[in-house]
Amino acid sequence: MPRPKTSIPAAAVRVGSSRINGRGIYAAAPLPGRRKLGEITGCLVQLPGARKAIADSPKIYFVELDDQWALDCSDGGPFKHLNHSCEPNCYLRINRQRLEVYALRPIAAGAELTVDYGVTPHAGGMVCRCGAKGCRRIL
Repeated sequence: MPRPKTSIPAAAVRVGSSRINGRGIYAAAPLPGRRKLGEITGCLVQLPGARKAIADSPKIYFVELDDQWALDCSDGGPFKHLNHSCEPNCYLRINRQRLEVYALRPIAAGAELTVDYGVTPHAGGMVCRCGAKGCRRIL
């Protein structure tokens, strides 16, 4: 698979209220497919502590990077507002402890950017509110 081009300009996305959950990140202009959109930033934390910290949290701002480290994204810039969808238009790529966001396909202006969170650390899972036709209803 060819390597996607560099990130889009920061002005190409905006944060706003989301029908999925809380706040979301939106395309402020049409975005090309298979392009790096940006990165989720934050502080590196050791994984055992990260798992304990989020076990009872209603919102998750941690991403496991490997078997030792997680990224605390609570101050992670606009891309920390990526909401889950069972039919996402973006995906995450871990590259040397950096969390990159890529478009799966072209994204229309005004569309909310979403990723598939995969498995949640919450006991019993979390209810999914993505509204996609193929929604799994639980993470």
